[in-house]
Order: sequence, then C-alpha cells, then structure tokens
Amino acid sequence: MMAAAGRPTEGSAAARRDRRDPIASGRLPATTLARVFLRSFFLQAAWNPRGMQNLGFAHAMAPALAAIYPDPRARARATARHLEFFNCHPYLAAGILGAAVRLEEQVAHGEIAEERVSALKQVLAPPFAALGDGFFWLALRPAAALLAAATAPALGLWSLFVFLGIYNTVHLGARVWLFAEGYRRGEGIVAAVAHAHVPWATALLKLSGAALAGILAARSLLVALAPPQAGAPLRLGHAALVAATIVGMTAILPRLRFAAALYLSLALGLAIGSGFF
Repeated sequence: MMAAAGRPTEGSAAARRDRRDPIASGRLPATTLARVFLRSFFLQAAWNPRGMQNLGFAHAMAPALAAIYPDPRARARATARHLEFFNCHPYLAAGILGAAVRLEEQVAHGEIAEERVSALKQVLAPPFAALGDGFFWLALRPAAALLAAATAPALGLWSLFVFLGIYNTVHLGARVWLFAEGYRRGEGIVAAVAHAHVPWATALLKLSGAALAGILAARSLLVALAPPQAGAPLRLGHAALVAATIVGMTAILPRLRFAAALYLSLALGLAIGSGFF
C-alpha cells in the first residue's frame, strides 16, 4: 500500500529496495564510509609529480563510487573526476573526501552537475592545505614535542609517549570529525571548518610552543653553565626572561618569527648562564 504523498510505506517492496540501494536511500552504509575513511590514511602512498595525491584520492573514493554507481560506465566517469590534479594537507583532505562522497551521491540523484565535484576539490584544496600546514606541522607538532621534552627529566624515554599521545589524539580526532562533517554537510564543510577557529588555535599553540622553547632553553643552559660549587640553583626569573623574549620576538618580528626568536633566546640564555649579567 502506498502513502498518500506517493511515497512507499515502511513495509512495501519499494521501501525495502530503498534500504538496500544506497542510491535510492541517499545514504551509504557505515561500512562503506569506514572503508573510504581508512583509505584516506594512504592518500600520499601513490604521490606523483603530475597529479600529486590524485591516485590516493581516487583509491579512497573507490568503495563509495562502487556503491553509488552500479553502472560501470558511470563509475568510470566518476573515477576520472578524481584522477584530476589534487594536492592538500593529508589531514584536512579528510573533509574534502567526505564532502566529495556526499556530492557524488547528489550527482547520482541528478540534484547537481558533476562539475561541482571537481570545483569543490579545486577550490578547497589550497586553503585547507595552508590551514593544515600551519596548525599541524608548524604549531601542534612543535608544541607537543616541546611539552614532551619538558617531561623528559621525570619520565625519561616515556616522554616519547607523551608526544605520541598528544599528537595522535588531536590529528586522529580531527580527521574523523572532518570526514564526518564533510559527508554530513557536503559543501557546508567550509562553514564547519570556519567555526573550528583553526587560525586562533594555531596562534595559541605557536605562542605556547615559543614559551616552552624559551623555558627549556633557559633551563638547559642555566643547569649546564652554573658553577657546581654554587649548588646550581635554578633561577626561575632568568628562565622567565628568556621565555618572554622568545614569545615577544615571535609576536613582533614580521618575517623571521619563531626561528629568530629561538636563536635570540638561546643567546640570551647563554649570556645569563655564563654570568655576563
């Protein structure tokens, strides 16, 4: 029996067919999405100078495309779209991958033109790459490493697990969230990433890393250079001065930024440890 609006009722054959057919139901099975997401970890496995990450992206999309396009010719056309040039940060690419799956479903339903899929990838890849490089490579990784180094006197080699725990928790959580939001929102992944305040978090992590670098540099130099007969007391005021220098220089230097601030703080720590002032 059909509902008044012309839709299949819960127990009808059409409804059962919709649940089996991902194109009709509009949602891929969780197992298919999980396969796509796991393949995203190998995005750069087939990196090449011509298409960059295109082979890895097409490989990750393959399970979804097989479910969305039963017709081999339609699937081949869809695969060709994902063999176009693609280069992005491997973590932020998870959001584009999820959005591409959602848009392919809409293409299969005839809701949007297939050119929208390529346009999404071309438009989002460069800014997402910049966000990912700044946050993960230049902020999170140094900050996590410096925090782990700060625990080395107490934990020894176990401090390595501090770094791995912090870094992997953040980046794996981010990849899961990005892929899920991309699939749920499609082109709305842009708004989701915008509301994540990534630039603010990047700046905060860089300042935290700068402070940790200054403190560690001052501590190491003061302990190494203080006269043993003096009992080598840790002069926290001097360590704070070095840390303040590296943070201040990172904030005010327009170009040199972190590298110059770090070297200047090391020089200041050396001067303090040597007893120049």
